Amino acid sequence: MKNIKTVLLLLLIIFNCQLFAQVSAKTSDGKEVVLLNDGTWKYKEVLTKGKVESTVSAGSCEQLIITKVDKMTGKSSTSSKDVLIVSKDGGKNGFGIFFLKSDKSIIMSIKAVGAGSCIDDNANMNVLFRDGTRLELKNDGKFNCDGKYTQYFGDLFGHKEEQLLFQTKEIETIRIWTSKSYVEENFTKKQSKEFMQSMECLSN
Repeated sequence: MKNIKTVLLLLLIIFNCQLFAQVSAKTSDGKEVVLLNDGTWKYKEVLTKGKVESTVSAGSCEQLIITKVDKMTGKSSTSSKDVLIVSKDGGKNGFGIFFLKSDKSIIMSIKAVGAGSCIDDNANMNVLFRDGTRLELKNDGKFNCDGKYTQYFGDLFGHKEEQLLFQTKEIETIRIWTSKSYVEENFTKKQSKEFMQSMECLSN
């Protein structure tokens, strides 16, 4: 009788471990996902901790970002070399994207033009990646009528999983909501790669 109770107890423990374990699966296009206990799922690379496999070739970072030293204070700052313009009409409508690294954080500043200039402090940014992944973020900046949307990434601000997505996936479309409507632009392959590589260069 004692042996039967022991066997039943062991079977119950094994069953519970399997019930609460995360399950890995593959999508029809070969991407790995993890099925979570609450019925949701995430791409496996979002959950992976540690170093991300680099997509930046040697010398690319020097073309995309620059480090300047203030001769008066001796402090250095790292930022985009140029503003990334995502627009079909030369900048009348679209985005100007600029990155700045501050201590252990990355600041992404986006100027949204074409649908009113005021952006609320909780305005949404919707991102569609080329593989179909979707992301929604809220403005980390303050209310302004300069068309400025700000997002912080790093130790103090979090958004680690989102930062990893931006480093490893190409953007297809970004939409930023303004007080009047929204600004939406599709990225070319070149713009997607520049955005992704800039994030990776600043993260290293």
